[in-house]
Amino acid sequence: MRSMLNTTGTKKAGIIFFAVTLLFISGYLFSSDEVSRAAVGLRFSAFGVPNSLVDKFIYEHPTISGSSFAFEYRSYGKKGPLSSVSKVISLEYSHLSGAGPYREEEDNIQMIGEGEVSQVSLTYTILVSIAPHWTVHPYFGIGLGVGKVSLWSEGTYENELGNIIKDTYTQDMIIPVAHIPLGLMININNQMEIRLEGGFKNGFYFGGGAAYNF
Repeated sequence: MRSMLNTTGTKKAGIIFFAVTLLFISGYLFSSDEVSRAAVGLRFSAFGVPNSLVDKFIYEHPTISGSSFAFEYRSYGKKGPLSSVSKVISLEYSHLSGAGPYREEEDNIQMIGEGEVSQVSLTYTILVSIAPHWTVHPYFGIGLGVGKVSLWSEGTYENELGNIIKDTYTQDMIIPVAHIPLGLMININNQMEIRLEGGFKNGFYFGGGAAYNF
C-alpha cells in the first residue's frame, strides 16, 4: 500500500511541475521588457544516498532512493537575471524509501522489512553565476536551513525460539540542513530560466526546474 501511495505522489508532483512550467511559459510570452528583480520556480529531482556511502555505517541494508519537490523564491541584484550573485529561499519536500534485509552490525539479527524517511526543509542559499550574460551558464552555491525529518520502519525477525517478531519504529526530529547546489542555467530573454541542477541537501539530488522572473 505504501509503495502505491509513493508512486501516486510522485506522479502528482510531476503533473504539478508540468502545469506550473506551462504557466511560466505563458508568463514569458506575455511579459514586459522591465528588468526582473525576483523569480518564483519549481524543481523536481531524484533524491537518495549512494549505497557505497551507507555501507560505511550500516552492515546490511536495502537500496534507498526517492524524490524531492521544491518551491523556490529567488531575488536578484541590480542587473536582475544577469547578476552574478542571487539569493534563493527554498521550501522542499523529500522522500526516501527502501525494502529488504537490514542489519546495523554484522553480529545483529537480520531483519526483513521496509522503511521511509521524509523531510520538509526551509533553506536560504546564495547562488553564484559564472558568466551570467551567457544564455547558458554554470552556477554554484552554498546554503543553510532547518528541516523536520520523519522516520518510519517496520520489520520482522526470528528470535531464538523460532518465533517471528514484528518491530516498528517511528521518530520525528528537527535537524540542520546544508545545501550545496551545482548546475547549468538557460536564460530565456531574461524572463524565464530552465535549470539542470544537482547537489547535496541532507542527501544527494539531481533534476531540473523552471523559474519565471518578474
